[in-house]
Amino acid sequence: MKKTTILIVIFLLIGLKINAQELTCSDFKNGNFYVPADNETILPYKIIRNGNQQTEIIEDPKNILGTDYNKTAYEIIEWIDDCTYRLKYDESKMELTEYQKFLNNNNGVLNELVKIEGKCFYFKSTLSVNGETQQMTGKICKE
Repeated sequence: MKKTTILIVIFLLIGLKINAQELTCSDFKNGNFYVPADNETILPYKIIRNGNQQTEIIEDPKNILGTDYNKTAYEIIEWIDDCTYRLKYDESKMELTEYQKFLNNNNGVLNELVKIEGKCFYFKSTLSVNGETQQMTGKICKE
């Protein structure tokens, strides 16, 4: 009787593990997300993704930047695979700053998933300019 009980418990635990939802890269392709503030990101911001389109909404209700700073940026996502994409600003939806034009002219920013923890994924962003590579890291979380 004890062996039967132990076997049932083992099968239940295995079943729970198999059915436990673990996020994958593709879970971050569409939906509403946020980027929390950290050492490299001064203000948290919201991201809305739908296929190859991304909207970033940055608000500064505490006036951290010293002015009324509320900004929306529109971007185009070029998916390389489920975990890697290139991001460029969408000039058909907004007037680009000189910096945004510079990023677009240098083939945009390459973003790669590094790891998934809970409902967040950690990424590495890379920009190559004249053979020199600049990197930034951060995380994006599902709302």
